[in-house]
Amino acid sequence: MMHVRLAFAALLSSALIASPRSAIAQQADEVTVPVSGAAGIRGDSVLAANNAAKLDAYRVALRMQLHNLLDTLGVERAFPQLRSRARTYVKREVVENEEREADTMRVDLRLTLDIAKLKQDLEALGYDILTVGSDAASVMVVMDEYYVPDPRRVSGTLPPPSAMTGRAASIPDSNFNPFVRPEFREPGARTSAGAIEEALNNNHFTVLDQGTVQQLRADMHGFTGDLVKQGDQLIDFARRANERFHAELVIVGATTIVNAGRDAGGLELRRALMTYRAIDASTGRLLSSGTVESAAQASDPLTARERAATRVSQVAAERLLPQLTRAARDRAVRGELYTVEFSGFESFKQTRDFIQALQGIEGVTQARQTLIDMAGHRQRLEVMFTRSRDELLSEIFDAAHELDGFGNFNLRNQRGNELIFVLRM
Repeated sequence: MMHVRLAFAALLSSALIASPRSAIAQQADEVTVPVSGAAGIRGDSVLAANNAAKLDAYRVALRMQLHNLLDTLGVERAFPQLRSRARTYVKREVVENEEREADTMRVDLRLTLDIAKLKQDLEALGYDILTVGSDAASVMVVMDEYYVPDPRRVSGTLPPPSAMTGRAASIPDSNFNPFVRPEFREPGARTSAGAIEEALNNNHFTVLDQGTVQQLRADMHGFTGDLVKQGDQLIDFARRANERFHAELVIVGATTIVNAGRDAGGLELRRALMTYRAIDASTGRLLSSGTVESAAQASDPLTARERAATRVSQVAAERLLPQLTRAARDRAVRGELYTVEFSGFESFKQTRDFIQALQGIEGVTQARQTLIDMAGHRQRLEVMFTRSRDELLSEIFDAAHELDGFGNFNLRNQRGNELIFVLRM
């Protein structure tokens, strides 16, 4: 049995090496969050107000993470103690938007926080950490933005956006929105993802860093810039997100912001339309889809555009969060779906013993056979497991060790949530 254990350890180690260290650290030691901060402008000191707004954002992010790690009473006690250290937990920051409104400066940031350091400081102060960041459901958010500066550049009239329901949810987005085309895409623009990611973080999800999205896109040739319209390839993208970065959910969306001219009061008017899909990354199942719309006005064209993107993101977040929270709760109760394949057996008794062994594992809520090929000596099962994939692997080896004739039972391959075992006689 020792050589089986060594083989399993070697395969598991190679899987960890194959996954970028940043992805592993993202789940265990750091988290990336979108936050906003605001500060008053005194006199003409815009720079000082900008710095104060950033500091406000750091503190908002700190309080958000404390809610993930402590109970309510702990948060109220710990925040005053750590408030002055908020900046020290920021490993990286990206400024996504800076906006001045009258005598107020607002800043939108994307912060990467050092959760490991925060946990150490909390433990040093005597707090009991209730929730570990890696326990939260991890989500990859992919958003493409398009901007149409002049609708007259496109033939035809702008169709009125409406929420997709029923059969309409499967209709290609181009039938709803002719502006979602490569010539209108502005690479790197993700303002309309902000409210969705903020809502996810506030509801105990872990949002994966955008570097994971770029790595997947670079590795999967043939994708256009608009992921939301990829169909079967989008399902493949979600499964690879699960396999490489342990994403449990993948949200993809396309947002188009149209220059609608000026309103009756002379303000710049911008209209935003977002189409989104939320996918269970382990199974490829579509959890939610739809189209939402919003609009915004401002005296400045760029400000109107940013507001429209932010507001449509807020509307989408209101639609998505109840559905994703329910899906995460169901996952916690029923577990995650795994496909387990077993080959090399010699008798029907061995297949029956293997199923019973799986059903007896703590955390397995369902184990059912989906294929039995006696001539090819192959069996396939669907297993619902409430704990991690690595724990399931370990539990299967422990269970198989107790079965007669399973001395040369080994793991042959692992692809995401597909586990393939072989019994060598």
